Amino acid sequence: MSERIREVPITRRTTTTYVAGRATIRVRVPKGWARGLVAGVEAAFAGWAITTVTTMVVYLSLRSNTWMSDTLPRDALALGGDLWVATLGGTSVDGGVSYRVIPTLFGALLILLVRLLLRTTTGFPRSSALFAVPGFLLTAWFLAGTSGVHSQWWTGTVGAILIPLIGSGWFVVSSYSRDSEAPSMQHWISGGFKMGGLVSLVTVVAAAAAAVVALVAGWGRASGIQELLGASSLVDTMFIVGAQALFAPTAMAWAAAWWSGAGFMTATDSLHSPTVVDAGPIPPIPLLGTVPETAPGSWVVLVPVALGIACGIASARVYRRSHLLHQSAQGVLASVVFVSIVALWMWSATMSMGSVRLAFMGPLVGRSTLYLFVEIALPAMLVPLVTHPTTLALVGQSAGRVRSEGEALRRRHAERLSREAATASLIEGDEAWAERGDDAGSADATEVGEPWAESAEAVQPDKPRAAWRNRAAWAESVKAAKRRVRRQKRVAWAEPADKDDEGDTDDPEAKGTKGEGLN
Repeated sequence: MSERIREVPITRRTTTTYVAGRATIRVRVPKGWARGLVAGVEAAFAGWAITTVTTMVVYLSLRSNTWMSDTLPRDALALGGDLWVATLGGTSVDGGVSYRVIPTLFGALLILLVRLLLRTTTGFPRSSALFAVPGFLLTAWFLAGTSGVHSQWWTGTVGAILIPLIGSGWFVVSSYSRDSEAPSMQHWISGGFKMGGLVSLVTVVAAAAAAVVALVAGWGRASGIQELLGASSLVDTMFIVGAQALFAPTAMAWAAAWWSGAGFMTATDSLHSPTVVDAGPIPPIPLLGTVPETAPGSWVVLVPVALGIACGIASARVYRRSHLLHQSAQGVLASVVFVSIVALWMWSATMSMGSVRLAFMGPLVGRSTLYLFVEIALPAMLVPLVTHPTTLALVGQSAGRVRSEGEALRRRHAERLSREAATASLIEGDEAWAERGDDAGSADATEVGEPWAESAEAVQPDKPRAAWRNRAAWAESVKAAKRRVRRQKRVAWAEPADKDDEGDTDDPEAKGTKGEGLN
């Protein structure tokens, strides 16, 4: 027996494995980023140069004074560096005492400068403008660290970030609104930013007017303090006035805090508000001579409240949204913008000019921001919501529902009173009918010869039928009366059959005769 070996073909299964490419995240800087970075650097150098040059000009103008005899040009340059750090919100330390005074007007000018320098990024992606922030920050750190003597360069970090950030944000928003190819933004979002900016601008203008009023009212005291400083020339006077002009936004913030009712501090133990005046010494600054010396009362807060209502009326006409939810979201966003601006404004208006009493001066940031929000931003947000057509329709529906429910309640109350009156009348009728039925029964028992006349009188009560409100009760009472009459008639007909009309029932002879007959 032979065995054959056959080769059996083996089928091989092939599997193709596909490996998907791993997602790669690429971070690329936008085109034009270098222009934004250079704009930040240029703004920082320009700000430092302005402070340094101004300080040198003042030094050259005042070096002839005897109290400037020990001051050298190097000291003037160092003072310029310290002022640059002060502009950024930094702190300077001299003799163990910390000083922090922010020339807010110069900071606002730096924001405007950043905004203008970023025009070189026009035509490039809007995100390239944000590179002005690191350029400004690094340059500000370098200049503060190399030129300042008494200043602490790292304490100006907050201002070195906020100034270019606000300027670049301003540029981005403005370019976004001008770009027709940009993706559309929700109307309530753009309206919220515009509404918040409008309310903030109105608040700043009103605060400026209040500061002017305070300046006019306290001009005499400010002039007296100016004379105490001993300005001997026109240059000295211009220097003093110019230095105070750099704090114009600070004075406006103090005025806004005073009008809001929160007040401001001229020292750690001296509060000035519409209801409180703490008398105490003030620093020899002419601008502080405009501080009110009297407390007119809490009625002053009605001024910002009226301002907020006016802003609300204007916003209801200019920034009206068809949907109530969008209107609410727009008001909330506007309030957030307003609170952010006011809080930053109040913080920049605080200062420290020494130790002990002068360790803190300016408005109380949290309280002032809260008061201004409640008095201005909240009415500006609520007025458009209250006057919205949807709100008015809902109020009308609610009023109609309440009115209909009130009418239904009054109708049910009247029906209940009617039922109670009908029940009382029915009870009185039943009692009268029962008394009349008893009288009719006694009369039938005595006069059985005329039962139908008595029954007719019993059936008809003295009270007319119109007085009976319930017909079922009336019918039942009539049936009961008829049944009583029938019983009385049966009794009347049965009694003669049982009696002897001839009167022989009592005769014994008659009884015997009847008995015999029966037997």
